[in-house]
Amino acid sequence: MIAVEEMKKCSIKCSLFSVCCTDKSPIGFKDRATKRMEKNNLPKKNRQTTAFQKTLTADKYTTTLGSYCEWDRDVNLAPPDFVEEPPENDKHIYNYYDALQYSLYETNYPETEDRTMNPRTSPPDTGISIVILSSPVECMAILLDGGRRCPGDMLLVMSKSWLTVSPSNHDPTLNTLYVHKAITFDTGGRTFIDVFDPPRRVTYFVNFFTRAITDGQTGDGEGLEVNLDCPMSSSQKLVKRTDDTLWTRVLMAEAGVAYPETLAFGYKIPYEYNVPNDAKIKMIKLVSKEGIDNVVEEEILSYINSLDGSVDRIVVKPSGIRWHGSMGVSYHSRMDSKSICDAAIQVMQTLDPGDGVLVEVFCDSSEEDNEMKDFSFRLRANVCRGPNNKPVTTTLICGVGRKKYPINGANTEPQSLETTLIQWGLEQESEQIIETVKKGSQNLLRSIINHENALTVAEKGGIEAQTDVIGIDYILSKRGGKYVPFGIGVNSHDCTINCQLYEYLNPYLAGESVGPLVETMIERSQKFMLQGKTILVLNLCLNSKRYILKAAEKDKIKIVLVDTFPKELAPIVSQYIRYEFSDHRKDEVHAENIIQILQQQQISIDGCCTFWEDCGPLAALINERMCLTGAGVESAKIAKKKSKTHQTLSCRTGDIPHFPRTYLYTEKCVHVNEVVNLPSAVAEVDLPCMLKLEYGSSAVGVKLCCDLAECIQHFNDLRDKLTCESDYPGIGLGHGNSMMVMKYIKGTEHDVDLVIYKRKLVVAYVSDNGPTRSGSFTETAACMPSCLRPDKLSQLITAAYQCCTEIGLKNGVFNVEMKMTPTGPKLIEINARMGGFYNRHWILKCYGVDMVRYAFMIASGIKPATPTVQPSCHIMGVMCVPSVHTEVFRSEEFMDKVEAFRSQSDVIYTLIEDDLSHATSDAEEPLCNIAVCAESRSSAKEKLLQLCNTLKVTSTKYDVEHYLSDFR
Repeated sequence: MIAVEEMKKCSIKCSLFSVCCTDKSPIGFKDRATKRMEKNNLPKKNRQTTAFQKTLTADKYTTTLGSYCEWDRDVNLAPPDFVEEPPENDKHIYNYYDALQYSLYETNYPETEDRTMNPRTSPPDTGISIVILSSPVECMAILLDGGRRCPGDMLLVMSKSWLTVSPSNHDPTLNTLYVHKAITFDTGGRTFIDVFDPPRRVTYFVNFFTRAITDGQTGDGEGLEVNLDCPMSSSQKLVKRTDDTLWTRVLMAEAGVAYPETLAFGYKIPYEYNVPNDAKIKMIKLVSKEGIDNVVEEEILSYINSLDGSVDRIVVKPSGIRWHGSMGVSYHSRMDSKSICDAAIQVMQTLDPGDGVLVEVFCDSSEEDNEMKDFSFRLRANVCRGPNNKPVTTTLICGVGRKKYPINGANTEPQSLETTLIQWGLEQESEQIIETVKKGSQNLLRSIINHENALTVAEKGGIEAQTDVIGIDYILSKRGGKYVPFGIGVNSHDCTINCQLYEYLNPYLAGESVGPLVETMIERSQKFMLQGKTILVLNLCLNSKRYILKAAEKDKIKIVLVDTFPKELAPIVSQYIRYEFSDHRKDEVHAENIIQILQQQQISIDGCCTFWEDCGPLAALINERMCLTGAGVESAKIAKKKSKTHQTLSCRTGDIPHFPRTYLYTEKCVHVNEVVNLPSAVAEVDLPCMLKLEYGSSAVGVKLCCDLAECIQHFNDLRDKLTCESDYPGIGLGHGNSMMVMKYIKGTEHDVDLVIYKRKLVVAYVSDNGPTRSGSFTETAACMPSCLRPDKLSQLITAAYQCCTEIGLKNGVFNVEMKMTPTGPKLIEINARMGGFYNRHWILKCYGVDMVRYAFMIASGIKPATPTVQPSCHIMGVMCVPSVHTEVFRSEEFMDKVEAFRSQSDVIYTLIEDDLSHATSDAEEPLCNIAVCAESRSSAKEKLLQLCNTLKVTSTKYDVEHYLSDFR
């Protein structure tokens, strides 16, 4: 800590707490408002560099700084007003603050701005409050990347007094954590000291204020973890496992990661180490430190004698939560058994219960006689639990040092593994080494995840506690003529500092090491925000959308379902309301009736949404009348009526400085009520033209007409066959069976699934459709991600977004069907609901994003914060249609084969509906979608063609290869 007398020399005034001053007020100087006013009235001067003496202390966790101070230390770091006395450990708070400013200043980020005079009174749109209780030293990479990915929602807390704990509103046995004050990280590296009034509920908690992590400086955060309801990374109880070298070494054996042959002595170990039978690990349990010398010596001698003759050095190291940075590690000649035994016994005397001593083979990365023969290097692999619990190896960095001394992050400079392998002349082996490290590291985190899933809440240290990031240390050593990475230790959530240093040295890599971790923090936060929400869902349909209920159950959302089927057929939901609303021409009345039923049954809801297109306007009406977040009534009506959509957009001809004119995305479109209107409509649109149902879906009844007579014939056929909802449920006839004539658009067809909140585009995903069936416009095939070039993809997404907002859609998950023509994107139609059929499953598989969750979030008034991950695979699928596949589809052989393929993770089978009574060639609505996942588009196409041949989906009548021809 900087001495008081040195700070008096600074020309910049410093505010200190009562622990540093005789004044017992929280700040120790004038009233802050008075000081701020005085300061603002002074003429601004150029600050002079102010030197102060660096003071090294025994507190390693407190960062020492350089020899200057170019930032304002007259800032409010005091506890919130309701705290009478600052915690004793707040004496370090200015060191923490100086460390933050030092990092910001020298890396060209703005200085932190003090906004405590103007408390933040509005909660964030996202509902996210990720709190890291820490000095900034350990977590700058996380904080800065959080500012980029969720601006304003990543919060650094430097004192436990900035937090309070209250009983949870949802579960009185749990506690909710609130943050009253924090340093907020925003875009561009901007930071602010903020006070929150009301306080923000913490949605994700990371606790670095433990005695183990701070080298005993502070344990202020340890009591805060008790019975927390919010997600938490690496609770103290989990850290005791992940930072236990012996426990993780056992998991290395399970995960197929190489490790040194190990003899371990555990002192009062709290749990069983389930050592695999073939593992080269021997565990000796000790319950006392007294009278153990003979046992230790005998076991060590036996261990040494069992080793291969090529082993010439032995490592003795402690294992446990407080042993890090090579503390207590020593190297010994294999021949000096006394030295080995003495070192092991000496370390044993310093252990805490649960700690251990490891005696292991020394792994050497330099066997050849070359210029690196006196050196060795330690490799650190950083592994994050990405969205959907997928382990991701993000960064591989090395530190080079003399081989006769322990190597760690504190005594080396970080460099890439690729550079290090070049130094050692291992360019040819680098690809294999890197792949081995990445795969093994991911397998190890997966093993940790699996073990944690089997623990009780008490064993995990919290209902939402889990390990979200680890660092694994490796030493490269030659075995059997090739170099093998040997895992030697694991660190938990305080493992990112060396990756952070590497990113500071290489700014273009900023956030790379922690990106998946921050995305997981966001994902877990938003799932937490949804827990306990009650959502009114309109019309789920019997089978095709039941996965929505499973998604809601997984996210602990209560569903109030309004539908038309009898109660005995209703799925299991929180509450079911049977109500007949098939005639959507009476939606105004339906909305009033449903709201009245909710009031009569005293059902309180947090939001209302629908996944059934016909109910879009009804959901919008309910949201508007109950002051809930929704798409907007008029815009939902416009979206539902196709001709109105195009006519509205065709009027948007004004200049937009940032986007193309919106009318460019439309084509001529005329509403037709009666057959007598067709001649004028066709004349206005021109031939060939499209005739389709005004409120239809799934391309049912859509036809390309080449002359007026064909148009009249098709109009009359549709009028005769499709008169009301019961004729073909779910295709829009509840709004009427009027039709429209539209200009035919040539080009490739695409689906754009968008998330919009407060008229802003949150995210969009694009899939491509193959050529439609000859004689109809039924979808045949699709692929994701899109094959379009990046600039065309941007055109398409922007066009879909403009079309939605320019008809007034404000909030929701929407699906827009478009064509990419030679002149640019053209709109087919807007579906003012989440994309149906396979869209949700594909996006979840490809991007790790659940659009069902986003729909519930927006209905609850929560803005989704989306990951920026690249697609994890390529998905390609084909439809089965009634006119070709009904018999194939109904055969036992087909279903048996499908079931066999569904057990494979690379096959996605999506059934649109169990009931095939409406599956006729007249309507030609798809029966199902069969898709495959692969690493590349070409391999996906090859796998899909093989699968379609096996399932007898492809035939002379259904040329799957042709339908996939655009995907290249």
